[in-house]
Amino acid sequence: MRKGRSAFIKRVIIYLSALIILVWTILPLYWMIVTAFRPEKEIYEGLIFPRQFSISSIMAIFGLGEEHITVGSTLTSYMINSIYISLIVMAISTLLGMLGGYALARMRFPGKDILSSLSLFAYVFPTVVIMVPIFFIFSMWKLVNTPTGLILALLSHALPYTLWMLRGFFQTIPLDIEEAAFIDGCSRLKTIFKIVFPLSTPGIVATATYAFILAWNNVLFPLILISRTDLQVISIGILNYMKADFVPWDRLMAASFIATLPPTLLFFAIQKYIVAGLTAGAVKR
Repeated sequence: MRKGRSAFIKRVIIYLSALIILVWTILPLYWMIVTAFRPEKEIYEGLIFPRQFSISSIMAIFGLGEEHITVGSTLTSYMINSIYISLIVMAISTLLGMLGGYALARMRFPGKDILSSLSLFAYVFPTVVIMVPIFFIFSMWKLVNTPTGLILALLSHALPYTLWMLRGFFQTIPLDIEEAAFIDGCSRLKTIFKIVFPLSTPGIVATATYAFILAWNNVLFPLILISRTDLQVISIGILNYMKADFVPWDRLMAASFIATLPPTLLFFAIQKYIVAGLTAGAVKR
């Protein structure tokens, strides 16, 4: 009887803890969405469930539905810039990560282990520490206020991650498969592109997705390197709402909601690859 009661209490504690964590996680997202789709007059009433549904805030952030455009109200150019830059960063970092990750996983050369450790160190190293040197170097190279400079800066953060992750994915592929391909007459490059990369598709997709999210969510690099309005990205567009004397919470939440859509849609579109990739990356030979 005591064991049954003890097991019941433990189960209740576990479920209650899980419920608290779930509410803690979902409540900010729920409040963001609710605030984005409720009339402005209801925002300060503190109602958990809105009485009315409105898309005026969504329209306002794109400069629609009102006669005068206020500060930070047009996100169209920010969205286009973010999508463009994030896709380029994702493509370049994934491609280089695939080639470099395979080299770190399979080839033998002096300093390979040190290079692998440095790739992880470069990813976890605080970005704010290197912002002054990056800004100084990019100023000398005339890369400040250019998409190229921002892409290079974001690659310095995304590429070490893709190198480290894809190295782990390639190590999960049995070496016997590649050796069999070599025996059948395949060259190294043909083996890589015809066998290794297709077998690593879940890991590559998962890594590419996270590289996109890293570039999409980054605030520090665009804030320091980009001052031209026509080149700013979505993270800075959201930040602009908080620079005014009065924070328009309806538009701020609407902009935040819109900013979450591309990563969320991308995640759901390739969810099965991400789950398989994360599982594969957790096991190493």
